Amino acid sequence: MHYLSLEYLLWMIGTFSLFWLAPARWRARVLIVLTLAFLLRTSPLSAGILTFFTLVTTYVAGRRDPNGPTIAATGLLFISVLVYFKLNAAGQSIESIISDAIIPLGLSYYTFRCLHLLFERYRGRFQETTPMEIVGYLFFLPTILVGPIHRFDAYQRDLYRTRMERDMLPEGIERILYGYVKIGFLGNYLINGLLGDYVDQLPPEQTALAAYLWIVLGGLNLYFQFSGFADIAIGFSRLLGFRVMENFNWPFFRRNLSEYWQCWHISLTGWCRDYIYTSVVSVTRSPALGAIATLLVLGLWHELSLRYICWGLYHGIGLVIWQRFQSLKPSLPAIHSPWLRAALTGLSILFTVHYVWFGFAIVRKANLSEVFDIWKTATIGFLM
Repeated sequence: MHYLSLEYLLWMIGTFSLFWLAPARWRARVLIVLTLAFLLRTSPLSAGILTFFTLVTTYVAGRRDPNGPTIAATGLLFISVLVYFKLNAAGQSIESIISDAIIPLGLSYYTFRCLHLLFERYRGRFQETTPMEIVGYLFFLPTILVGPIHRFDAYQRDLYRTRMERDMLPEGIERILYGYVKIGFLGNYLINGLLGDYVDQLPPEQTALAAYLWIVLGGLNLYFQFSGFADIAIGFSRLLGFRVMENFNWPFFRRNLSEYWQCWHISLTGWCRDYIYTSVVSVTRSPALGAIATLLVLGLWHELSLRYICWGLYHGIGLVIWQRFQSLKPSLPAIHSPWLRAALTGLSILFTVHYVWFGFAIVRKANLSEVFDIWKTATIGFLM
């Protein structure tokens, strides 16, 4: 079921209506039942796998004092299940993965939410959590398909809201409309449709321009699609009285890779920073290894394949270079001219966004030779 389908719109309207018509003490249960019904309607396999994850997480996280080995074994179990399904999906198209339910719906997001709960319980947090709170956090319909990977404490704060704040209804509707416009008009119609057709019809002597526009339009389309999905999820959450975290914050207008990764897929990046980067740096004392490990995990979270390993390394190495530059920056002469600072800021933004856009080619092409070909054509091709 696609986010733009009439059926999903009806699910949102029905969920909103039934949620607020129910007595306050029953709303969490109503939302859990509706989420399970949605999964059963869409993919019974997904409903079964996610229910299993939920029961195990509720049992382990709900224990008074879960020990390290139990947390580790449970986390390893969840990761193994995720890896199994992702290996089955290797080489498959997105359309076949969705239509054939090769990977249970939302499993990547769901796994990281379960791990978040387990890790935080091991750290001693959420000791007064109830099973209903855990199940409600995991079986949360607005974010179950495409995130964001919202945090449990934020969910817990909003759970006991008895009435919707005055601004949440218009905010929710507005964000959902933003999502529809980004996905349907800007992404599908403008980028993939009109501009995509224009690029396809460019004459052979303009192959360099065609390659460059293919890279740029691909980056823009990914942003409109992913941020549009996030807008719909955030807006849907608002309609139910929950303020889910933002997932994108104008990432293509950032001056460097570090800023970019603080603004692109924020919930996933934040999860990897908290549980991967921090852990690696605390053990190795090496921010460089932490950056590379974090981006590798982030890449493999998307897909277990060589191209996503290369994409993770591409960004990890880029962050390491940025870290090295930051360490040298104090020794460079200061820039006092506001005009020169503004020019350098503009150039930094242009360089960063092109580094990101060219990186997307790694996961959009079938192999590395095709990636290098498109890079070559889009750059030095203008000189030939």
